[in-house]
Amino acid sequence: MVRPFDLRDLALIRRLGERGVSLHTVSALVENVHPLRGALISMLVGGEFPTFVWKPDSGERGGFLQLRVSSNGPQAFVLYISPRHPQPTTNGDYNPLDAAHRHSPDSAVWLALLDEAVAEIGRRGIHHLIAETDESGPELPVLRRAGFAVYTRQDIWRVAAADYRPQGVAASKLQRRHADDDWDIQLLYANTVPRLVQLVEPPPPQGESDNWVLRLGDELAAFVTLRQGPTAGWLRFFIHPDAESEADEIVAAALEVAFEREPEQVYCCVRRYESWLPNALARSGFDVCASQAVMVRHTVHYLPRTAPEAAVALDGQRIPVSSPMIRQFNQAEQNSHEP
Repeated sequence: MVRPFDLRDLALIRRLGERGVSLHTVSALVENVHPLRGALISMLVGGEFPTFVWKPDSGERGGFLQLRVSSNGPQAFVLYISPRHPQPTTNGDYNPLDAAHRHSPDSAVWLALLDEAVAEIGRRGIHHLIAETDESGPELPVLRRAGFAVYTRQDIWRVAAADYRPQGVAASKLQRRHADDDWDIQLLYANTVPRLVQLVEPPPPQGESDNWVLRLGDELAAFVTLRQGPTAGWLRFFIHPDAESEADEIVAAALEVAFEREPEQVYCCVRRYESWLPNALARSGFDVCASQAVMVRHTVHYLPRTAPEAAVALDGQRIPVSSPMIRQFNQAEQNSHEP
């Protein structure tokens, strides 16, 4: 029932495009997700938006899932999945408000689509499928049933252009990232991001956003990425815990750079392990607008070889000795019988 998108599915994608949800937050907030456009691009030229359609023989129901394949690692993201249905209110009517907590996923369709997507990206050599969802929303239990597990949690902070008040911190406090900074950026990432998260999510790609650094002496204290979309900016901060005292000025300088492009608002993703960052964001005018679970499903599994197989392999690789080995016990036995 699940198959790759083709031209026969144009009407279905158009019809269900407004009834789904994006599970890739930066795309949803900054890039204005258009599933039909992505499906056509992927079908015509290939690339980063593989799309799958669920369409039963009866034609009464349908659904689709679109992925975004990462360009810098073996992972893909659930960019968009549909449909969701309005939940009935206490009086039995449907609420027309399109809010996440008012709509629920079509579980049967979602499970079929997710299983097919995992199989397909596994064939492509992609190891992890990532979905970001409201940590109290109806999507989370469906993703758990589909084999996803929570790897970390994150909060999305937002400041609108109308509420932004420059703090007089020169943007020159941050310097543009250069190739000479890349090794130190890798070290900073390794020292601030938990190992479990590193396994499924590599550092942000250098070519997809503006990148800025802060050095204190010879040490790299912070790495900031700014991704600019049609109406909003997206910030990620990687700040060394030893530079916590500089957090306010780092955030203020990054906001000055972001609002130079005159976006309507700027978002910032903060993982829960970055405990030194929320207070600095709040003092700069940010407010939390969403709390999410970052969920991952693996497409490959580690299968250890059994001990007998390993022993046989090792036995076949032994090198015969040139002469027999003789254990010298005679002297010890003689000594043991002496009075």
